[in-house]
Amino acid sequence: MDVDLSKYLTKVAGYKSASQKARILTEAWASDNLECPSCGGALILLPPNSRASDLQCRSCGETYQLKSRSKPFGKKILGAEYNTTIQAVRGGSHPSLILLRYDPSNLTVQQVRILHRSWITEQSIIPRCPLSSQARRAGWQGCLLSIDAIPSIAFVDVVQDGVIIPTPTIQAKWKIAHSISALSFAKRGWLFLVLRIAELLPREFSLQDMYAYEGLLAKLYPANKNIRAKIRQQLQIARGLGLIQFVGQGLYRRIS
Repeated sequence: MDVDLSKYLTKVAGYKSASQKARILTEAWASDNLECPSCGGALILLPPNSRASDLQCRSCGETYQLKSRSKPFGKKILGAEYNTTIQAVRGGSHPSLILLRYDPSNLTVQQVRILHRSWITEQSIIPRCPLSSQARRAGWQGCLLSIDAIPSIAFVDVVQDGVIIPTPTIQAKWKIAHSISALSFAKRGWLFLVLRIAELLPREFSLQDMYAYEGLLAKLYPANKNIRAKIRQQLQIARGLGLIQFVGQGLYRRIS
């Protein structure tokens, strides 16, 4: 793997749109350089306009959607058609997201992070206003994906600051991110919150540290009258999935 995009410039000869050029360059780079973090297989480009997905592993069939930017990704990223996205999430067929940032001045890939599909829930999907009746695709409704509330453990780094991460590290992180797929969607909401709160604390934290957020959780779940017990339950689930470590005497440690 290398981070050079310039070798694909012949593919964009004749194109004037900067966004089209960026899409073609990064898709070509991804299919040539990225391996499936699940099994290590080669990624192949899917036909244009394939629903929701851009790349698929030739070996295991895992699918990916590529999002590319020349600037850092913000709290929300542009998604596909809203109803299609919701149906894919509900059916468990939504692809993992490859978030690629490149430097347009020297045509190099600077960052690649993969968001495991299991962490994308309906709560992450924000509908946009449908296009007006005067628009060419009148009534079409897109969506945004909110990624700021997703715990960082859901993301697998492949390239950081132009440096390629070793394959064993990528696959180990993917395995951890994949572990949450053992839970039903209904059981993931609380766990996401507890893990997100844990990221606000020191790497080694106590139950008392978590209890400091009891009021916030009570506002989010007013019907729950035993927040502390719920926190302990979710920490136990996270421990069982290998998402955090139990140190002892009420202390926990984040694994990253």
